[in-house]
Amino acid sequence: MKKTCLALLALTALAACSSPPPAATPSAEHHVRFLCDNGQTLSVRFSDATAVLTRNGSDITLQQQPSGSGFIYSNGPNTIRGKGDDLTVEIGRMVPLQCRVQY
Repeated sequence: MKKTCLALLALTALAACSSPPPAATPSAEHHVRFLCDNGQTLSVRFSDATAVLTRNGSDITLQQQPSGSGFIYSNGPNTIRGKGDDLTVEIGRMVPLQCRVQY
């Protein structure tokens, strides 16, 4: 009887490992406003693997990049990186902007 119970337990555990993952739920879009050290405000809309940076009325679409900690989105010349409430905005050769979440 013990052997049968152990075998059933092992088969159940194996079946659980081989079942497909649950269907992915659509991710919500997050809109965050930031205030930068130079007094400028900007916003970022995060969704799936993209972020849209809105600065001075212009939208810049960025793709998510691998990050060891925090987040990074870039399209080459434009990059945002952040962790917690802090955001660094790099646009071309401009001096990076240091920003914080505006509550």
